Amino acid sequence: MTIVRVAALVMTRLRAVGGWLRQQAALRWRSVVILVPVAAIALGLAGYGVWWRMLADRVQETLSGIQGEQKALGRNLEWSALTVDGFPYMVDATLSKTRLLAPDIGTVWDGDRVVVRLRPLSPGSIKISLEGPQHFLHVANGRWIEGDVEADTAVISGRSKDTVQALSAEFERLTGKGRLDAADVSFILERGAAGIALNAAPGAKDLPRLDMSLQVTNLALQGQLTLPLGPAVDSVIVDIALSLPRTLPVATADAVLAAWRATATPVEIRTFAFDWGGVYLSASGAIMFNAEGLPEGNLKLTIGNHSRMLQVLEEIGWISSETHARAKPILDVMAFVSGDPKRKISVPLRFAGRDVYLGPARVLTLAPPARSGDPTLP
Repeated sequence: MTIVRVAALVMTRLRAVGGWLRQQAALRWRSVVILVPVAAIALGLAGYGVWWRMLADRVQETLSGIQGEQKALGRNLEWSALTVDGFPYMVDATLSKTRLLAPDIGTVWDGDRVVVRLRPLSPGSIKISLEGPQHFLHVANGRWIEGDVEADTAVISGRSKDTVQALSAEFERLTGKGRLDAADVSFILERGAAGIALNAAPGAKDLPRLDMSLQVTNLALQGQLTLPLGPAVDSVIVDIALSLPRTLPVATADAVLAAWRATATPVEIRTFAFDWGGVYLSASGAIMFNAEGLPEGNLKLTIGNHSRMLQVLEEIGWISSETHARAKPILDVMAFVSGDPKRKISVPLRFAGRDVYLGPARVLTLAPPARSGDPTLP
């Protein structure tokens, strides 16, 4: 019996120890469950901080590299101060009182502030914000172009991926005044955007594609500048694309144009439209250029206020009074039967050789463009 009681006492003790061990394990497990995620978050934040610092250092090194490249070209790029902040959401490098002096191309630019902005988790994209007053001067080839501008928003964006390289600019409430040769000009732009994107060839037999776009909304011009449709432009929309050779020649205007012509591909005009001075015009289609540098192809035009458009074309010498007289009755009838409440008409525009046809009527004969000295592109 003594042995039985001893065994029972031992078992009781073992059960007590086992219960205590289970209790301690449960307590420790709760601590582990809580502490492991906290530790993981802490490590992640520490790693993110290191990554942000690396990007910030890389931005500073890149800016210094650009400065050195401009110096090697005989130019001077400088700023009074460089600060990097924006942690944790952005890497913002702010350049104060930036100045670019490029005597080789006759250009000077002074910017109050330039902010280079990167998202740490999207290093393949960059934004450059031009803040405060900006001054630009370009004097070359007998031209004088100077301006002081400022905008509520002026952002240049770049994006780089395996299949596309893109650059775009957006402006809001852009105001400025300046000088174009001997003419003093001032302007206000409510909103504007422009973009260019180089897309890689999707297949071995395809060519790279260059997309270009432009949008302008409510542009008002004043000064010693005469425009055919007046100083107020309601809107301009351009969206075109063209194919490029896989390898580009030396960067001269004629060489690039000749290489593009060798692809035997047209300029695809997805949209070209403007609403300006009471005249509306939109066009879409495809155009190529022949050996004389003249366009060939077909466009579909939509015209609003064709009477005013014909008058302007005659005033600037693009069509004769006889062509005006022949075309107007035809377009009057087309506008009457169009059914459009604003009497807009749709008509084909055809380029054939040196002749231009609006519908069935020949309205213009083009002369081959004169070739210049083919300056090297900067």
